[in-house]
Amino acid sequence: MSDPVVERYFSTCRSLKKRFLRKPNITEARDNFYSFGKQLIVSGNKEYAVSCYMSASQCEEQLGNTVGETNALTKAAALFLELEKDKQKLCISSNEHYLAAGIDCYNMAVNKLVATNKHDLALKLCVELGCLLVDVGHIPDAEPHFIKASSLINPGNITLQIVVLKKLCYCKTYCKNYMGALETLDRLVYLINVSTSMIEEKITSHLQDTLEFCELTTLLLLLIVNTPFLHLSQLHKDLIDKYSTVPLDVLTSEAEVDRFINLVEITMATKHRDYRTLTTLHNKLYSTLDSQQNELFRELISRVEDIHLVLL
Repeated sequence: MSDPVVERYFSTCRSLKKRFLRKPNITEARDNFYSFGKQLIVSGNKEYAVSCYMSASQCEEQLGNTVGETNALTKAAALFLELEKDKQKLCISSNEHYLAAGIDCYNMAVNKLVATNKHDLALKLCVELGCLLVDVGHIPDAEPHFIKASSLINPGNITLQIVVLKKLCYCKTYCKNYMGALETLDRLVYLINVSTSMIEEKITSHLQDTLEFCELTTLLLLLIVNTPFLHLSQLHKDLIDKYSTVPLDVLTSEAEVDRFINLVEITMATKHRDYRTLTTLHNKLYSTLDSQQNELFRELISRVEDIHLVLL
């Protein structure tokens, strides 16, 4: 039995087509497409709803309403990606048609906004698309959108720059572009240090947490890539030295001492190719690390174990 909402949709499209041949009314058409799009979503007919929002975006374009056009395109894009997720949940084989269509809609909306100097809205869409692509497991496809977002951020918006750069680092790490991830982390640390020094502001707990995240992630990456010490940047040499030679008496709290000891143990176990100690440390620290750091720790253990076996 056919859905009455779908029947009404087709009936209205036919009637609008006949009427517009006599006297076009773009505003009325747009309103009808929005109305039916909402009804079709409620009734579970996302594919037809997408068509409504695509048609609504065309109407908005005819009316010269860029924001309305991009909003309709964004709604259509989000529905396309929901359809892709629905297929994944049902374990249905996908030719990724929905995914490609969703990306195209987002890109159209971003380009429209950039062309009309609405950079804040374009930035929001880039981040939104990147996060949705990560959510459906297409992390390599998400990276260019976070790069685009980074280029659109107002330099004064430190908080948003941190969010986007951390997401970009995650993508690079996932794709095993470890040198790219290191460059992103260096950029993030530089951004925080410069921004706080320029306004003579004390580093907040959030920024301190971010710096600690950068330090540990950078250390894991450096130990993984195993670049000869002489070829490291001064920043990276200082980090390796910090967890090889710095005395404990420079630390002021028990938490700092514990963290310092853990990082020293990671560094020394890697240098001595002691994968068993690294495994013990990973088990100990697992709950305190995020998914990215845990994956890097597993990669480090695997590489150290491989070297150990080769040398036996």
